[in-house]
Amino acid sequence: MEEFTENQSKTAIKFPKKFLKIALFPLSLAFTFFFTQLYFNQKIDELNTAERELKNQLSMQLIAAQKLEIDISKVEKVVEAFDKTHSSLFNAIVDIEDLPQGEAFKPDFVAKPKLQGASVFGEIELRTTYLAKKLSKQQQFLQTFLAVARDKENMMESIPAVCPIYVSDMERVSSGFGMRKDPIDSTMKMHKGIDISAEIGTKVYAAGSGKIIRIASSEDGYGNCIVIDHGFGFVSRYAHLSGFKVKEGDEVKKGDLIGLVGSSGRSTGPHLHYEIEKEGEKIDPKKFIKIDLKGVDTY
Repeated sequence: MEEFTENQSKTAIKFPKKFLKIALFPLSLAFTFFFTQLYFNQKIDELNTAERELKNQLSMQLIAAQKLEIDISKVEKVVEAFDKTHSSLFNAIVDIEDLPQGEAFKPDFVAKPKLQGASVFGEIELRTTYLAKKLSKQQQFLQTFLAVARDKENMMESIPAVCPIYVSDMERVSSGFGMRKDPIDSTMKMHKGIDISAEIGTKVYAAGSGKIIRIASSEDGYGNCIVIDHGFGFVSRYAHLSGFKVKEGDEVKKGDLIGLVGSSGRSTGPHLHYEIEKEGEKIDPKKFIKIDLKGVDTY
């Protein structure tokens, strides 16, 4: 009787443990589901917050992109305006042959980007890259243009283009350029310059900037003469002078006093014999001395 009671007691103890495990399993699942759901809800909230921030940033970037696009459009208009005017700009000041030739030199020689299918930001990148190339090309053009313009400015300053005697101080052009009867031996000879009659001692000025390369007291009948090398292939000669105001090797500017009218050398009276050479060839000075030192027409 006691043995049966003991066995029955053991059986009664084992039976509840099995059911306890079964009862705890769904409870553990519930707890697991609860905490998992809590974790994912937290992550979803974080993702939603991040998404809202990204949308705000994107919205701000789009606004900035719109403003940038407006600025780019303004720059494009300026660049296009320059493209339309650069040809007339340098043609008015310099000769086209002075500038580098070829498509690569032209400021507008930059291929336009293909914007079709590009995003807002992709289009901005393409347009800004295009403008950077255009501006670089235009900078290259302007540097070359300015160099040529400066060279032209120096050339205009150097070319003997003014009358070496003030119009108010001269009497007349007594003899022109070309074949004439020699006033001393009456033979037909080439007169390589022009003769400007003026009183002895009348001031003679450099017709253009340059360097005094020769001062002579007797040179093939020229008497006292001064020779100026103006560069760019131009040389001028001032002959029959009565005095010098410069010395050999001096650098002179257009309008600088260089000598005085006289009648030295092979001369029949006081006057200035004035010559111009271009690339070693004698040319008629009258083609150049159209302007008085005061800036008025001489002929």
